[in-house]
Amino acid sequence: MRGKRIAISGAGRGLGRALAIVAADHGADTVLLGRDQLALDEVAATISTRTERRPLAVVCDLASPSSIHSAYENVLNVDATVDVLINNGAPWSTGNLIDLSDDDIVATVAAAVTGTILLTKKLLPALRQSAAADIITIVSTSAIFGNHHSGGSTPFFAAKHGQSGFSDKLRHELRNDDIRVSAIYPPDFDDADPTDPSWENRPSQSAMISNREIVSIVLFILASSRACSFPAVFVERMALKSN
Repeated sequence: MRGKRIAISGAGRGLGRALAIVAADHGADTVLLGRDQLALDEVAATISTRTERRPLAVVCDLASPSSIHSAYENVLNVDATVDVLINNGAPWSTGNLIDLSDDDIVATVAAAVTGTILLTKKLLPALRQSAAADIITIVSTSAIFGNHHSGGSTPFFAAKHGQSGFSDKLRHELRNDDIRVSAIYPPDFDDADPTDPSWENRPSQSAMISNREIVSIVLFILASSRACSFPAVFVERMALKSN
């Protein structure tokens, strides 16, 4: 991972923040994309303190095509190559369909599906400049037919199915381009903080896994031989024996 330029959407908080910090700890040149400039600046400052390297932090609202275009221009103005794109940004949505506003529904689907597609399209030429590119999309077990264990809303489920279909078709489309396309399907998970000493602790007996496990899967994919691809990685929490 050292020296790779990794763009991460939804990098201002939660899993995206954790991915950015850990990737930078491993020597990556991180590009932080997200809606909230203040949150991105906090992550950038944290990374700078830990690594003495200041990442690029760019506002990118996945629900806005114009924001995506502006972000893409800012990213490529610094460097025309991107080695890894992690499609992590997607608004979490809960509640029954009848209770959700039209704006909430549109925003959920627009950011997770249309935004993910547009961001990937914009950065595809930069990924083609890489000698070994990866596109990793954080989907969800919500995208598995018949799986209703997630607390996400109906629009969230629909959006994650859209991301799943996009990743699968894109993998086929880029099969001869040496761009590895992967999708990770985690269940609902808690957020842990890589800057907290507890990050290294053994997983607890809680009902949910944490984002640390998702980060470790991303690291595994990126460290794996190019002879291997990971079209779909399904994550399931195991019952842990108490010591």
